[in-house]
Amino acid sequence: MFKKLSVVLLSILCYQQAQADVAVGVGLSTLGVGVQGTFGVNKYINLRLTASAASVDEDFEESGTNYKGTVDFSSYGLITDIHPFGGSFYLSAGYLAHDNNIDLKATCPQSCDIDGKSYQSFPDGQINAGIDFGSGAPYAGIGWGNAMQGGRIYAKLDIGVLFQDKPTADLNVTGSFRNTNTGIIMNTSDPVFQKEVANEEQALQKEINDADYSELYPVIGLSIGYRF
Repeated sequence: MFKKLSVVLLSILCYQQAQADVAVGVGLSTLGVGVQGTFGVNKYINLRLTASAASVDEDFEESGTNYKGTVDFSSYGLITDIHPFGGSFYLSAGYLAHDNNIDLKATCPQSCDIDGKSYQSFPDGQINAGIDFGSGAPYAGIGWGNAMQGGRIYAKLDIGVLFQDKPTADLNVTGSFRNTNTGIIMNTSDPVFQKEVANEEQALQKEINDADYSELYPVIGLSIGYRF
């Protein structure tokens, strides 16, 4: 995140040295806390260089297993704002490189469901799952506010969609588990247990694939800034 911030701020400073219209802002959105530099091309077009990041802890339930999860957002990119009437309203289109993902962990002190079977950590078993949303996505949206018009201080509202890749799931286990019905102890080297874990990963991926619009991420953000 600090590298992305440095790129944004350096670009703003370089552009300002060219004595062109430039504004810098900060904001809060569904992509996290961010900074942005806006460069005026003409009355109708502004370019935005933006970077955002956030990390949120959240609990999830998937396939009968309760996970403690961390949702990480990290993105940066270039967005073009087109003001068709030369005023506040604009249409946006751009591309964001990102590292958005979800990390999930379950320790199963009582029981967890793996491939339809009930397992308990014995004593150190842990299920680790990850959901990845790719490395980049197009963005499209609308908004209100114009960093190149009015007073030095401006405010903006963005509403849009990030067209991410279809999420992919990865699931693995560490340590040993006890089948709560049979009492059999299983560990990660057991081929039968490995097959059950692979089936559980496929079930998780199927849930993701069956979810409607899982590749569409809504973006809503407010930002304020200053025009130099």
